Amino acid sequence: MEDAFIFTLRFWQETLSLYRNPRVIAMGFLGFSSGLPLLLTSSTLAFWLKKLGLDYTTIGLLSLTALPYTIKFLWAPIVDKVPLPFLTKHFGQRRSWLLLSQVLLGLCLLSLSFINPVESLSVTCALAVAISFSSATQDIAMLAYQMERLGRSQYGAGEAVGIFGYRMGMLCSGAGALSLSTVVSWNTVYMVMAFSLIVGLITVLRIKEPERPNADEEYNTLLKHYKKKFPAFSSLNQGLLPSLHLAVLSPFSDFMKRQGWVLALIIMFTYKIGDNIIGTMHNLFYIELGFNELEISAASKIFGMWASILGGFIGGLLFSRWGLYKSLYFCGLTHSLSILSNLILLHVGNDILSLYFCVAAEHITSGMRLTALFAYQLTLCNRIHAATQLALLTSLVHLGRVTFASTSGWIVDHLGWNNLFLISTFSIIPVLLIIHWLSVLEGQPFFKQKKANN
Repeated sequence: MEDAFIFTLRFWQETLSLYRNPRVIAMGFLGFSSGLPLLLTSSTLAFWLKKLGLDYTTIGLLSLTALPYTIKFLWAPIVDKVPLPFLTKHFGQRRSWLLLSQVLLGLCLLSLSFINPVESLSVTCALAVAISFSSATQDIAMLAYQMERLGRSQYGAGEAVGIFGYRMGMLCSGAGALSLSTVVSWNTVYMVMAFSLIVGLITVLRIKEPERPNADEEYNTLLKHYKKKFPAFSSLNQGLLPSLHLAVLSPFSDFMKRQGWVLALIIMFTYKIGDNIIGTMHNLFYIELGFNELEISAASKIFGMWASILGGFIGGLLFSRWGLYKSLYFCGLTHSLSILSNLILLHVGNDILSLYFCVAAEHITSGMRLTALFAYQLTLCNRIHAATQLALLTSLVHLGRVTFASTSGWIVDHLGWNNLFLISTFSIIPVLLIIHWLSVLEGQPFFKQKKANN
């Protein structure tokens, strides 16, 4: 009994010590810088635009400005391999790209704070695209930094702290921005958000550059291949071709060796389809029911954030208990069913308890689903090509968000809130069928048929 107690105590001491590691703590501050820009070009910007009188359809179409998140895998090899003049020499490959992306983010947000976004709608769109591009580039560099700086035993703790920081960044640009808008102008709000990026800049200046993973073996294999295939090429060209192959083609060819890789990509694109169809309309739905800015920020942003964190821990337990595909299936199903709680809120109307019930149901299951999805992404990637492969997978997740969110305003204008939530709920059915099919294909079925008795 005493031995068991000592073992348990040591286990928790070792686990908690991971969170005191400076490398792990740094992930939280980088996560904050990564989470801050997302809402500033989506729901928070939509709130500001609606306050200025823009129609739902146009607001929904502005979701397309987040397109860079969906195609960031196209320039991920550049961020991975190409050095920046002056910056890379002094800060290293990862930190130089982090610095550049964060400076560009700050300048774009600051520029947005000096205009009227409705009167200068084209400028607003251009700045929103630039913010999305800089933020996506920051995500690529941060992911690569995390993979290379942390040891394998620190990945779980680093990801937990990173997600917590990410949520704090979203809290700042979501509930923080909405609350701040009640006492200052929206232009001032965006100026404050721009200066909040100083957190990320200070972190990048203080952390160390990681050691790069060694890909010499794959490079030498490719070099022999190109020397044999193109013997007339100079040694310089022969060396350039395998470098380009390693940076651009190898991550994708390696991924395509996986069984069921096409189905995996479809899951990335459609797994969050329910939320994506609703898009940026949640806050606008609450406004239409008569809730004010403080009520929305307290329920949807602050309470919702902690509900999502709780859901993340539940998702982790389910993943440990059930394994990959069953947890992926169950978490996706429960979150889609939770969307039906919006119909209850629509029927009840302006009732604060119903609002909190709706937010709790959606955000807890959303946290569960996020954990399952991220765990699935990690199982799909090769560590040597992790930055580009994860950029590909997360790009597809964002592509689903941008593609389906652009229809949300039209659905509300033409079909109403009721049908928006019904469509969002039942759209998960094809995705669940694909998950089950893939589990059978890989020999991990979670619906096992009982053998008939003879």
